[in-house]
Amino acid sequence: MADVLTESRRSVAARWRERLLQGSRHGQRHWATRTVYYAACREVAEAGGRVGREVLDVSGGSTSTLYTVVGPRARHSLAAAYGGELPDCFGRVDALTELARETVVYTFWSYRDSWLQMLESGPGGRMAAAEGLVLAVADFAADHPGLLRATGLEPPVCAVEDLMAVFGRRAVARDVFCLLQNVIIDATRGLHVPAEVVLDGVRPALESRVVERANEPLPALADAVVGLLSARLDPPQRRAAADLLEAAAEALRTAIRTEGRERDNGPRAA
Repeated sequence: MADVLTESRRSVAARWRERLLQGSRHGQRHWATRTVYYAACREVAEAGGRVGREVLDVSGGSTSTLYTVVGPRARHSLAAAYGGELPDCFGRVDALTELARETVVYTFWSYRDSWLQMLESGPGGRMAAAEGLVLAVADFAADHPGLLRATGLEPPVCAVEDLMAVFGRRAVARDVFCLLQNVIIDATRGLHVPAEVVLDGVRPALESRVVERANEPLPALADAVVGLLSARLDPPQRRAAADLLEAAAEALRTAIRTEGRERDNGPRAA
């Protein structure tokens, strides 16, 4: 699962969050301002399932500051970070709805972290990763139905991006969006529906989309190399890893040359 982990850690949403959290002091102050608006948005949405201008009253902010956070020209908004990468799923909306979308991602992040920790705990395959992400979205939806209703039960954009990484290059954003939206709809129906029951409802859809690659040698090798490149190694360990990879590559080339000569010369006489 090294490739899925790497893609998720380097996703658009993850890099956007990291830039604001670990960037300049100005960026960190800007993030602090955003979190005030997120808290106000969640409070208002979870009280009534919608987001209105009362967000400004709760946050103590102004319209102009709100627009610097999530307006159409806001340089640091999540929408700006994504650009047009998921256009069919997340179209243009007004600033308050865009704030609700970002608040959904902000609130979902701890559930996402738990999912990533599950992936890190050991090999489980792509189906396990897909199921784990669905469970995370279902738990999140059950805990925050009012917030999700404020965006029309849209899934967190970061979850759509992550599940696309699990499915692989052939994943279609609209398809993944609809699958996760169905998870949210099921998880927010009246009484609390266990996440496992929600998962059972979409498991056939997951099985039809997940392509397990763990037992195929080249993808397994790619996963191992990606895991090695993303690992935090000190300089001696990096040099040792480089030597190991170079030795393995040379051994593979030698084997290829030997096989080529044997094909050209025919089988050896007994």
